[in-house]
Amino acid sequence: MIINVDRSSVAMGDDIRPHAETVDLPESSTIAEAVAYLRQRKYLAPIAGGRATWVLEVNGRPAAVIAQQWAEPKFAVDPSDTLGSFGGEVSLMFRYRAQIDPDDLYDTLSGG
Repeated sequence: MIINVDRSSVAMGDDIRPHAETVDLPESSTIAEAVAYLRQRKYLAPIAGGRATWVLEVNGRPAAVIAQQWAEPKFAVDPSDTLGSFGGEVSLMFRYRAQIDPDDLYDTLSGG
């Protein structure tokens, strides 16, 4: 399954090359596996100081908070949902939220 992936810019120097790309993952891959794959490939730009916060949107809907200082993302959707369950076209957008408190952001997204 072809997944459209994009992310926000973190600084002007970060825009040397485009961030939008496609990745081919099995339809049976979970959203957690897709995020782990992208993190392993270092798709999200690291920030000096180690405190970057990102919101993952799946097809335009908030799905997770990813923080550079966290070992694992926190999901606002079921992390075992498969990519195929999001429809025929899947878009993952990582929105940079600077160094805001990721726990507060997660609480807001999850209704906590």
